[in-house]
Amino acid sequence: MEPEKKEPSHYRGDRIEWFTVRYRTVVLGGVALAVAAAFAAWFFLLQGEPAPPPPQAVETGARFTSIEGTVHVKHAGTLEWISATTAIVLRRNDLVRTGPGSTAEILFAGGDQISLRPDSLTSIVESSQNPASKHYRVALAIQSGEANFQTSARDVSGETTISTPTVRTTADRETVGNIMVAEDGDTGIRIFQGSGEAETTTGERIRLASNEGVQVAADGTAGEKTALPQVPILTAPPNETEVSYPDPSRAITLLMWNGVASAEAYRVMVDFSQTFARPIFDRRVSEKTQMELRGLETGTYYWKVAAIDPEGTEGSFAAPSTFSLLKAPPSAAKPPPLTVDTLELRDNVLHVRGRTAPGATVTLNGVRIEVQPDGSFNEFVMFEADATAPVLLRATSVSGGVEEQRRPIVVSN
Repeated sequence: MEPEKKEPSHYRGDRIEWFTVRYRTVVLGGVALAVAAAFAAWFFLLQGEPAPPPPQAVETGARFTSIEGTVHVKHAGTLEWISATTAIVLRRNDLVRTGPGSTAEILFAGGDQISLRPDSLTSIVESSQNPASKHYRVALAIQSGEANFQTSARDVSGETTISTPTVRTTADRETVGNIMVAEDGDTGIRIFQGSGEAETTTGERIRLASNEGVQVAADGTAGEKTALPQVPILTAPPNETEVSYPDPSRAITLLMWNGVASAEAYRVMVDFSQTFARPIFDRRVSEKTQMELRGLETGTYYWKVAAIDPEGTEGSFAAPSTFSLLKAPPSAAKPPPLTVDTLELRDNVLHVRGRTAPGATVTLNGVRIEVQPDGSFNEFVMFEADATAPVLLRATSVSGGVEEQRRPIVVSN
């Protein structure tokens, strides 16, 4: 039997040393892995999950709140014009067209309102909201025609821009204004309340405050910023008055308002509807602060007045007032007071002075005498009739009551 072989002592020592090194490596590797895992857990718990991407704005659309006359819509990506209804939701790149004598009012989700006037073409560029910030964005492009706009309250975060071929207007919160695009491309911008900024295609920036306006030419050149005339105050007939005449078709209804210092003329509109899409009267009245309406049928009428300065700039219309014209028996209406202080003829000029009720009309032998807003009158009229015969003075109140007086003439040398 062979004797057991023994490893040299130096070999056994090397092996022990190798195992020792390997054990230490394993231990150190495990410790490193544990430290890395702990650090990763700490980092994960401290930092949390990666932040999600910011939310994108979502489209909110807009709806018609009022449609009068012929209004059509062409949805984006389609070729067909369809009739507008209040059930339609207007979205990005939709077109809205109003016909002659037609209007449309559009309400956006953030509270902005746009009123399209007749013969206008407008596109919805954007109507969206950021879900996180609740910030609204409204953008319109008026290709032609006219529009009135009103932005939402200041506590609603939003941005409103209205563009034309020559200028882009950014309106602040609680701003009321008007934009008109003429056939030749000129754009008129008027801010009646609030403020905004207009930027032309040539890079000009114009800041507009309440009661200011600017005209931008077709080439993008802006004119001087101008102050708008103040708003007239409508006085007669009082709002929601019922006016009764025995024969309305032959009666005279007098519209009266307080004058504006800077006004050279006034624009008066009368319509059966408060949209004024088909006005039965749209007149320019020079200097005077009253206008006669003759031959009206029975019904309800709306009227409003805007001042025009010597440069032709038109201010904001007064809030519409309304009156109803009724037919009544002659005895139903109370006659107005009629006092004549002077009735004097010198040569062929007759001086007539007196007073009646505010809003009443006065005639002398059928010739109209101008009555001031307070009911007084003081006129000089050409008179070629028989001076020895008495003249007939007639006062007619806004309710149709009639007071007649026959008075002799005082002849002076």
